[in-house]
Amino acid sequence: MVLPAVINALLPINNTDFSYGHQSYSQGGGAVCMGGILKVQVTATNSKILLSAPSSNPAVTELYVEFTQVNSKLATKSIGGSAIVTGTYGISSKLCLPADAALAEKVKTVQVLTHGGTLDNTYWDIAPGYSYISEAVAAGYATFSYDRLGTGFSDHPDPLQIVQLPIQVEIAHFIVQKLRSSGISGHSFEKVVGVGHSLGSAITQSVAAKYHQDFDALILQGTSTFFDYAFTGLASEAPQIANRDPTGLFKNLPDGYHTPSPLPETIQFAFYRYPGFNPIIFASQMARKQTNALGEMFTLGAAYAPATAFTGPVDIVNGENDYFYCGGDCTFPTNQAAAAIRAYFPAASNGSESYLAPIAGHNVNAHYSAQKAFKQMLAFLGKNGIR
Repeated sequence: MVLPAVINALLPINNTDFSYGHQSYSQGGGAVCMGGILKVQVTATNSKILLSAPSSNPAVTELYVEFTQVNSKLATKSIGGSAIVTGTYGISSKLCLPADAALAEKVKTVQVLTHGGTLDNTYWDIAPGYSYISEAVAAGYATFSYDRLGTGFSDHPDPLQIVQLPIQVEIAHFIVQKLRSSGISGHSFEKVVGVGHSLGSAITQSVAAKYHQDFDALILQGTSTFFDYAFTGLASEAPQIANRDPTGLFKNLPDGYHTPSPLPETIQFAFYRYPGFNPIIFASQMARKQTNALGEMFTLGAAYAPATAFTGPVDIVNGENDYFYCGGDCTFPTNQAAAAIRAYFPAASNGSESYLAPIAGHNVNAHYSAQKAFKQMLAFLGKNGIR
């Protein structure tokens, strides 16, 4: 997107916390972003996974068959106790603020945006009209989006022993603490909102469970307590070894990184609801597909422990026709988004809300009703005094 050069003179750009720092603008305009590689040092209690990554796509398919079959014992028998992991990792990140310096100085709240599986941070900034970052910044917030460890331009360490849910939780916690205290690129914030989608919602929920004071409010997309169809959604992606993908984008990754099939029907089944999406946006998301790490799949279950000590407001936003977490109907047998708040956040404040975006599947932000979802999410924050 080309914007007037005068914007450069409005908000001073400070990339001191980023390696390979750069400046960009949000897809919808109005937000200026500084980004690059943020070095994150963390220690996490991971699990020892007692298997090797399959080395062929038929073996990958069999792994998913055994993982999702009735009475599967694969997950439990593949975990061999805990393992302490310590490391410094490069996390591709982007901090966005109003382009007007005077407005940027008034921003007190940052939203930390954590994307879901097979996606990267662009899920929050897809295109004009589909950019949550643009809408949030226009409403007076800063946003911090990043590629999870093992995705996008972030580091890709061992996909079985390193890239697991516990280390993703510690990375998110590190980012929150840095935004609250010393700041990033000269900007620190009084309030932090945790915003997640799918796997990113599980990570955000886990942060709230372990570090209940990290977030002042939560907005979670693509989650529920209803998992009956999650394995079908996972299998529908027809995962394959990422380094065999015909695009060649992942050719240097080890075998434990997987990516969905290049067939568009597999992505539509798992993540979209026809005719509620623009084919052009769908094609752009196909071109941007990313990876999942096997270690995340084997450690995901623990992420859904209730955050019993979190007392802030929670907003759960699902596509009305989310297949992964609702089997295609989030109103049956009850509102699954509302039920998830009661189950996962029993001490959440009375300002909590839920919303079902019409004619939308799992990837809410890529549907026609994304603007309605964005409006509800920002109104929820405003009603709860998170500004």
